[in-house]
Amino acid sequence: MRKGPMLLLLFAISLLSLAQPATEQERNKQVARNFFEQVLGQGRLDKYGESHAKDFVAHARDHDAGLEEDMAAAREERKALPDMTVRVNEMVAERDLVAVHWTVAGTNTQAGMGFPATGKKIKTVGMTLFRFKGGKICEEWSVFDMLSVMQQAGLLPARQ
Repeated sequence: MRKGPMLLLLFAISLLSLAQPATEQERNKQVARNFFEQVLGQGRLDKYGESHAKDFVAHARDHDAGLEEDMAAAREERKALPDMTVRVNEMVAERDLVAVHWTVAGTNTQAGMGFPATGKKIKTVGMTLFRFKGGKICEEWSVFDMLSVMQQAGLLPARQ
């Protein structure tokens, strides 16, 4: 009979531990995952602004882009690859940063991203580093193999 109250106490403690609020890094990782899998992966581009700060900056090799330019690029990607899927492979969070290793796949059935429609299947991996402020993405650095994308689309010769 003494086991009953002890089991009940252990059960209550385990429920309390499950109900504890998520850490800031866990919340930021969930925002990043939702952005990749739902907004980009499911084409719910109308939800783009929910995860990004109004003063968001995407840092690229040759220039920085604001939120509107980044959203336009996402629309072009979705246009070129209407069946695009995005999978989050791995995420790591530290301080206000979240690193995401992702895979994108789709078929280039329409012109977009400066490419003609080729009908070719494309798959590439990349990494994105997000900086968060107040639970929103405020900065982004991304890298992926555009040469491979263009080769898979048949726009450049394949590697020998």
